[in-house]
Amino acid sequence: MRGETDASAGRRGMGFLVLAVLLGCGDSGGEEPPREVPEAERYGGTVVVAGTAGIGTFNPAAANEDLDYEMQRNVVLMTLLRADPSLEPRPWLAESWELNPDSTEVTFRLRDDVRWHDGEPTTAADVAFTFELLKNPEAAFPNAQWFEGWEGAQVVDPHTIRFAVRPRAGLLSGWSRLPIMPRHLMGDAAPATIATHEFGTRPIGNGPFRFVETRGGDTWVFEANPDFPEALGGRPYIDRLVYRAVAEPATQVAELRAGGIHFVRRISSGQVERVRADPALEIMEYPSRAYGFIAWNGQRPMFQDVAIRRALTMAIDRRAIVDAVRSGLGDVAGGPVGPWHPAFEGMDAPLPHAPDSSRALFERAGWTDTDGDGVREREGTQFRFRLLTSENPTYRDIAEIVQSQLSGVGVAVEVSSMEGTSFIDAILSPERRFDAFVLEWNPDFEVDDRQLFSCDAIGEAFQFASYCNRELEPVLDSIPMARSRELGHRLIREYTHIVGQDQPFTFLYFAHDAAALGRGLEGVELDIRGDLVGVTRWWLHPDARAGAAAP
Repeated sequence: MRGETDASAGRRGMGFLVLAVLLGCGDSGGEEPPREVPEAERYGGTVVVAGTAGIGTFNPAAANEDLDYEMQRNVVLMTLLRADPSLEPRPWLAESWELNPDSTEVTFRLRDDVRWHDGEPTTAADVAFTFELLKNPEAAFPNAQWFEGWEGAQVVDPHTIRFAVRPRAGLLSGWSRLPIMPRHLMGDAAPATIATHEFGTRPIGNGPFRFVETRGGDTWVFEANPDFPEALGGRPYIDRLVYRAVAEPATQVAELRAGGIHFVRRISSGQVERVRADPALEIMEYPSRAYGFIAWNGQRPMFQDVAIRRALTMAIDRRAIVDAVRSGLGDVAGGPVGPWHPAFEGMDAPLPHAPDSSRALFERAGWTDTDGDGVREREGTQFRFRLLTSENPTYRDIAEIVQSQLSGVGVAVEVSSMEGTSFIDAILSPERRFDAFVLEWNPDFEVDDRQLFSCDAIGEAFQFASYCNRELEPVLDSIPMARSRELGHRLIREYTHIVGQDQPFTFLYFAHDAAALGRGLEGVELDIRGDLVGVTRWWLHPDARAGAAAP
């Protein structure tokens, strides 16, 4: 599901052009270009960011949504390490680290100039507390797989911590995603209740922005932290950051035009062309880990034949779906790992859009239209199923296109939309109360898809397709513990080959995300890590500050 459980996750070879944002770019109509602004003049102002959803929690133990992680990692809290644009770990709260000769111990040395926003120092005890708490099964941390192979923490001194580990590629990646939690504020909570701690709504962090307040359940206000270490960039340029939940995409764009909003994250694809047509606004396209798919319920006899699942995929024009429904924001997908991942090069091409080949596969499998009614049948059973979606208009539009295209190869599809909670209940139910459904999935940065496709996971929440291929099992199990990146990438390519051949899902597209920027917002750079990763270097042109919305 789109949203970073990372087990949903769980939302990170980049392959896409990140468009530069220049004030007044395009046809200037004879206007003077904006003046250069020295760095000293970049400080000040309030930037308003809008998104469709509100912030769910600032508590790393409870986060499930991409927005929550963005706010935790980039705004109010700090991770031990920080991923660079190529996803390699770099110093952050930890200024250095080292592996022992046989790679069975990792020692981190923390900075000594990071304080919680209440003045308490951030120390190795906070790191140990965070690790030990979230490794406890009672905490039910949704991303426990990040620290598979990590053992007990040893606090060496206030700024040094050591762990025993099992060597593997990507060993450090979890520490670039998990924000450190304050022991002095949360240490008394029982692991079983940590997810409901008040920290989730009133955080005292240690990051570049301090939480100020929440207003009306749809507005969150943050102020620049003047004590953020200079070696890490120092205080942010902007004085205040305001996040607003604005549910209606058209309202987001109207306020962007009026100057009440400066940045719309993940703008609705239906509004992209509207923003592109306005010379005062800007669209920035950037890579997403998410992919769109149709899950076929393998408990239904008609979907148990690999040839039939391939026939269904080849009957669907996935490029047309991207262009019509996502305003071109995406690439046709052939499997579950997209161009953002360094293992992508050398993967199989997607199955082609080939309706004639699709029809031939149906015929060979015995599905024929003997009575001329336009629907194939076999042994008295028509090839007819219900395609389930939520009320999300994008998914509904995709389902209707699929309905039309499959009718062209003799498959009857009933599109059925459900309210969000009911939809989730249906697809997660042990009974799998669906034939097929449309959704997006946001995979983890480190590939581990056992929950989706392992035979052992059948009956569990996210094994939607009830799919089992015994040849795939050792590959899935080996990927997370690969001892080298080269081996890991080879295993990932083998995994995507098998799943791409079997098509337990029809992989529709690898999504691109898009943000919309208003007048005067500068310094924005977006990449696979997210849309708030560089927020400390955003700045408002002085000419745009006078009309900025007050926090």
